[in-house]
Amino acid sequence: MMNIRNFLLCVALMGVVCCTPGSKANASDNAEADSARIADSTYHITLLFAGDLMQHTKQITVGKKADGTYDYSGCFQYMKDEIERADVAIANFETTLAGPPYTGYPQFCSPDQFLVDSKNAGFDIMLTANNHVCDRYSKGIERTIHVMDSLGVPHLGSYVNAQEREKKYPFLLEKNGFRIVLLNYTYATNGIPTRKPNVVNYIDKKQIEADIAKAKTMNADAIIACMHWGVEYTLKPVTEQRELANWLFKQGVTHIIGGHPHVVEPMEVRADAKGDKHVLVYSLGNFISNMTKPNTTGGMTVRLELTKHHGKTTLANSDYSLYFVSRGDVNGRGQFIVYPASTPDSQLNAHERAVKKQFTEAARAMYKRDNKNVQERQIPLK
Repeated sequence: MMNIRNFLLCVALMGVVCCTPGSKANASDNAEADSARIADSTYHITLLFAGDLMQHTKQITVGKKADGTYDYSGCFQYMKDEIERADVAIANFETTLAGPPYTGYPQFCSPDQFLVDSKNAGFDIMLTANNHVCDRYSKGIERTIHVMDSLGVPHLGSYVNAQEREKKYPFLLEKNGFRIVLLNYTYATNGIPTRKPNVVNYIDKKQIEADIAKAKTMNADAIIACMHWGVEYTLKPVTEQRELANWLFKQGVTHIIGGHPHVVEPMEVRADAKGDKHVLVYSLGNFISNMTKPNTTGGMTVRLELTKHHGKTTLANSDYSLYFVSRGDVNGRGQFIVYPASTPDSQLNAHERAVKKQFTEAARAMYKRDNKNVQERQIPLK
């Protein structure tokens, strides 16, 4: 016969057991409520794309200090706020970090400090599939990757070997509740072949199609292809660019951001049969360089503002902003400087006013004629 003490203990234990299913139900209810709240939430992300980060010989010379070190922080001082305002800023790193000796065109090799100061300016991700990625052969590819990895700079477009590409590509960006896949390809590498085991992403439809298929398995909210294509110094996209853009959209790419011509080319926002909007930028132009040919002295940043609600991602807005480069060998300021086009003439010297006028007037005339459904945004100044 059970004594009163044991009876009470059993009752207590039964009470615990009986509560457990109720607790699980409550936890399940809470989880379902949390999931419903998450599904009902609206997520936002702003992506900023910039053009070519280049280092010509004069930039290397001007960037060198008396003690032999390098400093490029002044180059980005007027663009830093704009870059950092974006949730993620992406640029084309069109040089190598193979170590000294440092050289400009035609085979680029820059001091590591150029990447350090580019990162400190707010750039988060670097594209490396461009026609100068093989300029210093395997050492250039591998050491550039090593330096980017050591500084915690995510990158895509070139790889030490096929195994690394398989692990890291397509590139998945996870931020603000979004899963965004980035792709990056180049048309060529200036006749310098990629040496095994290194891998560079070339524009190859069969490979791109396979990469897009893989991207679709990654539960991506958007797939963005960054294409190094086109013809240098040409203000209009050539037939090959237009045809490839149409093909990429047909394969399932959401947005396309292009570069390589070193001049800006038109951009558009097009709607598909479902009404979904897609950004197509043919060329961002240079971000910083020592180029002096007409239309190469500036470029544009492009913003993509995406929202996600009930699991559906849409393009909320897209716009572009112009900037120009003041050359450090002639501006009297001792450094190459990137200025927003919104910089008042009163803050510029004669050289800078002339560069601003030539570049912005030509770009705006072209955009007025050829852009579709996208507007310029003036970069706010401090």
